[in-house]
Amino acid sequence: MSNLIKESPGAQEWLSIAMRRHSTEIFGELVYGVVWADDPSGDGEYIVPVDPTKLVEDINGSLYMLYEGHDPGKPKGRVVESEIFKTGDGRRFVAAVIGYYAGGNVLHFEQLGLDIQASVTPPSTLPNLPDGSWVEIAVDPREVKDAWLEKITSDVSFTIQRTELSHNAAEVVQELIRVGVPYVVLVWNPFVTVIAKEAGKDVYAAIHKWLRRLKEGLSDCQNPVLEVQSHQNGCAISFLYRGRNREQHYAAHDQISDAAVRAARLTAHLKVRGTPALQLIYEFDKDINRWYPLYAVLTDGTLITDDITLIAIEQLPKELSLGVVLEK
Repeated sequence: MSNLIKESPGAQEWLSIAMRRHSTEIFGELVYGVVWADDPSGDGEYIVPVDPTKLVEDINGSLYMLYEGHDPGKPKGRVVESEIFKTGDGRRFVAAVIGYYAGGNVLHFEQLGLDIQASVTPPSTLPNLPDGSWVEIAVDPREVKDAWLEKITSDVSFTIQRTELSHNAAEVVQELIRVGVPYVVLVWNPFVTVIAKEAGKDVYAAIHKWLRRLKEGLSDCQNPVLEVQSHQNGCAISFLYRGRNREQHYAAHDQISDAAVRAARLTAHLKVRGTPALQLIYEFDKDINRWYPLYAVLTDGTLITDDITLIAIEQLPKELSLGVVLEK
């Protein structure tokens, strides 16, 4: 792609104002670039096959994180604002302002006085799942074989909705498998929690069993990253499983209830402080055999993490999450 921004005075003016508007201590660096253009490839297909209007709506209306590759455990910044423009000869493109966390005001959980590993008591009762509840599984078909997906989603007693992701990566380095479930399913402890009706308990048990089966299936992948995602207290909460080690995944699965209760309490504490979280990511530490919060992103864009390696990167990655390529 050519340098489209230089060919659009409107884009240059908008970027000048937007860069000043988003200049805060949260980001170590603000950059701008083209994240979509209608330049077709040689076969007539768009290089990045997304609807630019939808892309702009997503960026401006929600938390649009920038990851290294498309790994949800490696945040590098976020796309903070975007807009569609045209060049003088009619070519359309999307310009965006991007905040880069390295060098910015990144907070630590300890700084906020948050006890992230305090013991918790699981709830003694939970409601029945609403009628029509379902589980979502999303993959990029270029990364995950359809035969594997068919095997994982067959022979279940509840509804599984399959969604297609599109990372558009130049090469497949890992298989991202994203699963969405109701949060109460993660909180449910089969040895402690009572469900209102026996039939309701059966649904919890079926999803719980399927999640364990899903983790068994990771051993058939090459380099899997499983993101189990749900929502609580207005926050997207995810639990990451990496690699093919079944025993490690079994240990993580057996502790998911306690981790989910701790995560819910953490988001509640952040909300009470007046700094609610939009995103909270947990990862399983195989050395201490326990879940821990990898990072949180607050509503103002602030990143909280105790893992400095997440932002220890010298330059902005060339490829954004979902395969959106940055052109400065």
